[in-house]
Amino acid sequence: MLFKYFYRPIEALAYSPLEVNMEIQQHAEGKLKLTPFLVTLFLLSIPLWILGYALDATKIIPVKLPISALQFLCVPVAAIIEVKRQGNSVSALLIRGFDYNRIRSIPWHFAIFILMPVTVYFSYIIMEWNGMQLPTQATPLWNIPIFLLIYGFSGYCEEIGWMSIVTDRLLTRYNIVITGFIVGIIWVTWHLIPFTQTHNSTIWIFWQCVFTIVNRILITKIYILTNRSVFAAIVLHMTYNTAFSMMPYYGSAYNPMYMVLATLITCVGVFIIGGIDTLKKNSDPSSSLTRNRV
Repeated sequence: MLFKYFYRPIEALAYSPLEVNMEIQQHAEGKLKLTPFLVTLFLLSIPLWILGYALDATKIIPVKLPISALQFLCVPVAAIIEVKRQGNSVSALLIRGFDYNRIRSIPWHFAIFILMPVTVYFSYIIMEWNGMQLPTQATPLWNIPIFLLIYGFSGYCEEIGWMSIVTDRLLTRYNIVITGFIVGIIWVTWHLIPFTQTHNSTIWIFWQCVFTIVNRILITKIYILTNRSVFAAIVLHMTYNTAFSMMPYYGSAYNPMYMVLATLITCVGVFIIGGIDTLKKNSDPSSSLTRNRV
């Protein structure tokens, strides 16, 4: 039965822009309740958190990711449950991940693909400038398409929930920074157990939590600048994960403290380029869907 829900977004690529916009607007009105969605999401994630303690996947795969990282699969399930409970269109929700045609600004068509890799590389340069001892063995380039495929799918699963349901709802009450901060806090809470299962230090976990919040503010800003394109958020999610996994060696050189610094610089730059007007509350959640602006 779930197959038809995941087939509809692909089928919907043949819809006219007006038809797609009408379905997208149903989920941009911010009427879906957050609490049932979040409760369902956390409950669905608990078995994977428990499994993460029983099975240490960090010793099996090169990138130090625990088995609980598979919790991204819980997001679309929780989202579908909530959407159906409210009597809304599941296909309208899933279509959001394919809304690349919402990006009206040509520069952003390219920027969403290079922004996070450049930011990750910048964090690496800062570490080198600081004289840190870094791994010298490179991650094989043949991993790139594999990482893009895996992280693209996980990014899709996560962002149709975080953007289409949580962010759109909060943007009806708060501005971009506050919305991104709140979603970031929720995101951190949901990721906290998987973070601890990576066997990294407490300091590493702390800075990764800080990065997660800053990154969510950045994603929220770009979400507005790209006309509320969930596809843009998915690409940012995918390219960050791919870039850090490609750091020497399979991400072992990654340091979230320096990533926070690099992301803050990127975030400030995006806010300056994008304009401070988008700091205002987005009281009309459908406005970015009906106006030709970024």
